[in-house]
Amino acid sequence: MSEPVPHWTASSLAKALEVSGQITSEEMEISNPDKTDDVFEVRMKAAGDTLLFIVVSEEQITTTTVLWAREEMSDPNAFEALMLRSHRALMPLSALSIGQIGEREYYELFGAMSATSPLSEIIAEFRVIADNAIELARELGPKATA
Repeated sequence: MSEPVPHWTASSLAKALEVSGQITSEEMEISNPDKTDDVFEVRMKAAGDTLLFIVVSEEQITTTTVLWAREEMSDPNAFEALMLRSHRALMPLSALSIGQIGEREYYELFGAMSATSPLSEIIAEFRVIADNAIELARELGPKATA
């Protein structure tokens, strides 16, 4: 009989990450001192200090990282068309969106999974999102296309 998978909250997930033994402090840093909200941050130190925002709701865990401002792209429409046609091959387990922070639009990379996903799969998701963000910035980001 398989062991039941917990229904994660932000607090329980952050605590589980901190004590899991599946990650090291050199790889990831968990932050949100009180962990009472449904959001916390994970700094992927081993992936260029990529900052992940983790939102835990009743049904899902969403992992998001902000990439760069849309206006930084020399041709945002061409970039977006390319991503719509090829994002599954370029960014497994990730999707690209445009979000607004203040008055500016930013590209965001995100992934979502069940709030009952095993911890090992959640950690794998964090690693993939961070690696995809680094690769996307290197290959197609504003400095790469300038």
